[in-house]
Amino acid sequence: MKRGVTLDYALGEGWLKPWLDGLREGKAVASTCPSCGEAQFPPLRTCPDCRIPSDGWRTLPGGATILFRTTGTDGDFAMARFDGARGAAIARAGALPEGATRAVLAACPDDPPLMSLGPEPQK
Repeated sequence: MKRGVTLDYALGEGWLKPWLDGLREGKAVASTCPSCGEAQFPPLRTCPDCRIPSDGWRTLPGGATILFRTTGTDGDFAMARFDGARGAAIARAGALPEGATRAVLAACPDDPPLMSLGPEPQK
């Protein structure tokens, strides 16, 4: 006997809403620790040093240092560390020039938003 199952549901953004809103607008929004003040991007629910829940959000400058970059069948991706935060994030990197060592967070109005990097503005 063959049966089809269809699921129709929505997941709420919950505590990640400030971060997801930031991705939509091209702003790097990091979680912060109430004890040590460290910022985590991407956000973490609990500070890795103090082991207490993050309680606030901070908008970072948006620039990032490219740590690694790779090209796969789904496009270019990079691991980047954002200025003013601990941790590193994987993001789409197709808009970056070859050999770029710096980038900025690009706005992504898609739903859900994807983390994407773009070239730094010319000075």
